[in-house]
Amino acid sequence: MMSNVSDREIVIPGQLIGENVHHDINCFREDKGIFSSVQGTLRIDKGKVNVIPASGAYIPKTDDLVIGVITEVSRGGCDVDINSPYTANMPREEILVNSMSRDINLRKYFNIGDVISTKIIYVDEVNSSILSGPRELKGGFVMEVDPKRIPRIVGKKKSMLNMIRDKTGCNIVVGQNGRIWIKGKNTELVINIIKKIEAEALTQGLTNKISEILDREISDLGRI
Repeated sequence: MMSNVSDREIVIPGQLIGENVHHDINCFREDKGIFSSVQGTLRIDKGKVNVIPASGAYIPKTDDLVIGVITEVSRGGCDVDINSPYTANMPREEILVNSMSRDINLRKYFNIGDVISTKIIYVDEVNSSILSGPRELKGGFVMEVDPKRIPRIVGKKKSMLNMIRDKTGCNIVVGQNGRIWIKGKNTELVINIIKKIEAEALTQGLTNKISEILDREISDLGRI
């Protein structure tokens, strides 16, 4: 594999990544060359390259964990807003899968406005999706970020996310659709930290920088 760029390097549309390289999303082949189709950050993992776009709307993908808001409840299931231009539905059988009851009234389980975490189990040819395994997220605060920044907020092997959880003591659920649910006494600090990560996502050494900020802010809070 011959690569012209390195892991985490910023690339632009049409930029040559390398020749005879294995590629994944947001790349295209022309003769022997592999080029980026978007502006973003190059990632090299297990010998395969892909580009994480700098911005863009959430496109549903099978197996993604997302945070949704119930927008309609009917006999057949629930319509769910997953922060996407495309529709999402949770069929009745997915809501009742762990219930002994087969009550027709699904409002005993969910109501309009309820916030849930759920998994995408199917996406059709027009990007409409089917959801499964709903879990209500009660209380807390939901913030939205650019979905393309989620990998940086989570970090490699969840390093960034686990660090934020450990240092702040907050419960945090991150959806691949750009929604993040936060609950705990340091919620405001977590919100500010995530905004900073989103704004500086392409910065080198960001994990160490965020760790230092968290230590300083938590120490200051302890003196109040």
